[in-house]
Amino acid sequence: MNKIISKTANGNVFRCSECNKIHIEYKNLNFNFNDTEYMNFANYFLELDGKYWESMNFKTNFRRKIIVPIGHKNVNILLNNTELQELKKLFSKPINSEPKILINFKYEFFNN
Repeated sequence: MNKIISKTANGNVFRCSECNKIHIEYKNLNFNFNDTEYMNFANYFLELDGKYWESMNFKTNFRRKIIVPIGHKNVNILLNNTELQELKKLFSKPINSEPKILINFKYEFFNN
């Protein structure tokens, strides 16, 4: 069974139980990473300043002003600041966290 790491309205991050890779689905994009690759990818997005890049690329003809190169000279990811914030939300959950079990003990003291 796949383990959902994070989910938003437009995407999710999950670990595949068969290949143990972390898969990212966001809108019509898909990425598949090992743990180190995922951490590098996620940290890159977490550190992006969307407002800065929207202002720097204000004059481009692209509707989405945040231009993210992905390592291929002919392909970039184009985002607006709202989409970047959603990706940051997707990437902000730790990938290896186990749910914490809270145990509530009720103590009663009796005076004798």
